[in-house]
Amino acid sequence: MNVLFVCTQAIARSPVAAILFRQLAGADTPHQARVAGTAPWALTRLTTRDLAWADLVAVMEEGHRLDIRALWPDHAHKVVVLGVPDDFEPSDPELRKVLEPKIRLILEEVLRP
Repeated sequence: MNVLFVCTQAIARSPVAAILFRQLAGADTPHQARVAGTAPWALTRLTTRDLAWADLVAVMEEGHRLDIRALWPDHAHKVVVLGVPDDFEPSDPELRKVLEPKIRLILEEVLRP
């Protein structure tokens, strides 16, 4: 499964989520994770190609789901909202604590027979 983590700038929440996903999935996992942002100044900007690659799009906020639904309605069914606000700095240890149970739920769904 390919999981795309999306937040506004793809600076704090998405990279931490992708790293955590890879760590929790384990080294031998076939699952992959990438990051993208929805803001025009995002380092890696969300594209149709990213959405086509992804089996699941994990967005941090409801607004991101609304953006995808409006701009890429064919991919809206792939979106799940993690509900992680934009209050975190990349080095904030609380970010990992907030993301970990949400990432575990994604992995449980992926690994469920």
